[in-house]
Amino acid sequence: MRKNILILLAISTVSVALAQGITGDWNGKLNVAPQVSLKLVFHIDPDSKVTMDSPDQGAYGIEGETLFLSSDSIAFKVPALMMDYTGHLSGGNIVGTFRQMGRSMPLTLSPGVNKAKRPQTPEPPFPYTTESVTVKHGDVSLAGTLTVPDNAGSSTPVVVMVSGSGQHNRDEELFEHKPFAVIADYLARNGIASLRYDDRGTGESVGEVLSATTADFASDAQAVVRYLKDSRRFGKIGLLGHSEGGIIGYMIGAKPGILDFVVSVAGPSVKGTKTIAFQNKMSLVKSGVAENVAKDFEKGMEAVLEYKLKHPEAAGGSDELIAQLYPQYENSEDTRKLGTMLKSVISSVTTNPWMVYFLSYDPAADLKALNIPALIIYGEKDCQVPPVLNAGYARQLAKHAKVTEYAGLNHMMQHAETGYVEEYATIEETISPEVLSDIVSFISKEIIK
Repeated sequence: MRKNILILLAISTVSVALAQGITGDWNGKLNVAPQVSLKLVFHIDPDSKVTMDSPDQGAYGIEGETLFLSSDSIAFKVPALMMDYTGHLSGGNIVGTFRQMGRSMPLTLSPGVNKAKRPQTPEPPFPYTTESVTVKHGDVSLAGTLTVPDNAGSSTPVVVMVSGSGQHNRDEELFEHKPFAVIADYLARNGIASLRYDDRGTGESVGEVLSATTADFASDAQAVVRYLKDSRRFGKIGLLGHSEGGIIGYMIGAKPGILDFVVSVAGPSVKGTKTIAFQNKMSLVKSGVAENVAKDFEKGMEAVLEYKLKHPEAAGGSDELIAQLYPQYENSEDTRKLGTMLKSVISSVTTNPWMVYFLSYDPAADLKALNIPALIIYGEKDCQVPPVLNAGYARQLAKHAKVTEYAGLNHMMQHAETGYVEEYATIEETISPEVLSDIVSFISKEIIK
């Protein structure tokens, strides 16, 4: 779901003295939270220019403002983000400190880029062509890549890809994985065209993000569908959405005459309050809280979120209110601590447009109205949109959909051990070949007839 990990960095360079001993490529992992790290890469050239990559976030070539550079030491800062880094050579590594907004974290850099293994990332030569396209609607301009199979014609189906929550580039890049690039490649090799695009305000796309909601992102996706319809180059048009993108598939697919089919990958089928409450429960279980205590807290969290939606002006929760919404509040010292957390939720869940919309949106009506062929898939080990919470509702509501659960897969449709977010980066597989095959099989059988 929505990423709030860090950080990054856009800055101008300053010339300093030549420093041959520390030039080159350096990489390290910044521990930003328990069991959560972020890979960072620095490129220091002989002219004292410093650039930085954050591969996990899909950000590359970010220029740095160098404060000091010698044969064995470096310092730079990022004023816009109140961040700086200082380090010195020791035993062949740069040992230093990363500071941001009053928080200091150790960051040791090792020589080289240490590129992660991503064997599914497409490599040329390609048996298809790609085209750069721009789709404009209102103040939004969406830059994307149209992938067209060789020998494509007016009957060739085309898929619009819509990313999950948070701002993603057209490959939905995360932890050096490029799932949308992998899917586009696989589709094209099987005779299916696709269009994937940078989210508004990301990459080469332009558009207001801070006040945007899922409804706005759905409007963007619908504009891309309209662009393809107007082009008259292809046959049937479908939408493949991941996570929040799956919701957008329901929203647009429920409207008659826009889409011909939908593929939802880990798209929630329950209201946002249930999704957030479940995710909080999973975090508690992971931290060692007993399952029954975490389950009670889940119910309390959902009740608190529903209360906040009905009372947006509420600035906090009294003991009496929390006891009403979370009856286990006074059971123990642990439950009292959890109740205090729920008090803070009432204060913190305020007017963020995206969050308010996400919490409020219930996919039920759109799933019921989804009268086109649909494939809805879930991973057994998904800790963000788990099938135990979503698959049953999807089957019950979407009568024209095929709902499939995959054993051993996480939210990214990778084969996983735990399903936790921090595992995504360590897995070399970007997306299960079985999922890729089933998506093509669905389109071929339901759409290409």
